[in-house]
Parts: sequence; C-alpha cells; structure tokens
Amino acid sequence: MVPSKYESPHAGVDSAGTDVYRVLDLDLDGVCADYTEAMRQWLVRAGRMAADTFPDMTRYEMTLATGWPFSTVDEYKQAHKEAEADHLYATMPVINGVPEALQRLADAHVYIRVVTHRLFVSGQHQIVVSDTAKWLDDNHIPYMSLCFTGLKDTMHASIHIDDSPANILALRQAGEHVVVFDQPYNRDLDGPRMSAWDETSVSKLMAWMNRWPE
Repeated sequence: MVPSKYESPHAGVDSAGTDVYRVLDLDLDGVCADYTEAMRQWLVRAGRMAADTFPDMTRYEMTLATGWPFSTVDEYKQAHKEAEADHLYATMPVINGVPEALQRLADAHVYIRVVTHRLFVSGQHQIVVSDTAKWLDDNHIPYMSLCFTGLKDTMHASIHIDDSPANILALRQAGEHVVVFDQPYNRDLDGPRMSAWDETSVSKLMAWMNRWPE
C-alpha cells in the first residue's frame, strides 16, 4: 500500500517544503558498480598491473592508495580516460543484489534518480553517457532520471546513498539525509550505513524514508 502523499506523479517538494514523494538519489561507482575492480581488471589487461595485485582500499583517492600504477592525478586521469574509451562504464561488475533491491524500491513507488560524477574527465562525454545508460539497461536497473553532476549537494532527495567521503560530508552539510554505502575508505564516517543490497537493507531504506533516524 503506497501512502497517499506519495501517489503524486510529480517528484519534488510542495509549497510547505514537504517531500511530495520518496526520492532516492543513487550514486553508481562504489555503490552499484564495482569501479575499483573494473579499473584493476582493465589495468591488468593493459599490462600495467600484475594479475595478483590487489591495491589498498583504505584510501578513496587512488593516487594516495598503495598498489596502483600511478602516483599523480594526471597519471590517474590518463589511465582512466583510456579505460573510458575502452568502454569501462559499459562493462563494470555490478555489485551483488543491486538490480533486485532497486526493483523492490521502484515497486514501492520510490523515485530512483541516478546521480553520478562520471563526467570529471573531458573529451569523451558521449561515450560515458552512452555506456552508463547501456550498463544500467544491461543490468536491469530501474531508474527514472540519470544526472551527471559533481555538485550533488545542490540536489534535494529524501535519501542519498553514496560512498565518497567528500560527497557524504558535503551533502550532510547541506542538510541532506545520506546513507553511507560501506567501503573500507569511509568507515570513519557516522551512519546510517548499508553494507549490502539485500532484503534487510531495502527494509531499512523504506523505514528511513518514512522516518529518518535521529
């Protein structure tokens, strides 16, 4: 049963500032797609990393984490751009349980808005946008909007799910409700958090949308 206040077809807030219905702003990399493993696999195929190398996951910035074959931002961006051109975003491993969990949320009339900062390297935006949409379709991930922006703290939602420490802090400073998707590099941040896309997490998300934990 969908609460009557969530039956409106118009996402957003009303004149009193109340959510018209539940909007989930959903990050992709590190939340739905395994960017770290996809990048590692590409570097192995490109002959730039040994197949038995598994880099440190306790730092979000790959240039600061041990095990990656680049030490500067420019080196990382160049490798990332080459991986993009090789359709990294169309072939990334999906995190277990994502399609099923998101379908359950969509069936409960949660408006899923994918919000990603994948356009941070210029010159290949057409590839990135197309491959992102292809990946979402190929993995049967339901969504209503697809937004490419680094300014996530300018977007209001009932709940945001993100893994980036910088994004989480910026969103919270803007007064937004953020669920931390658990990764080794964000474990110093306060919750609420989720570590898997399972039935328990779906139930928690639905409960948090109706009543945010104090």
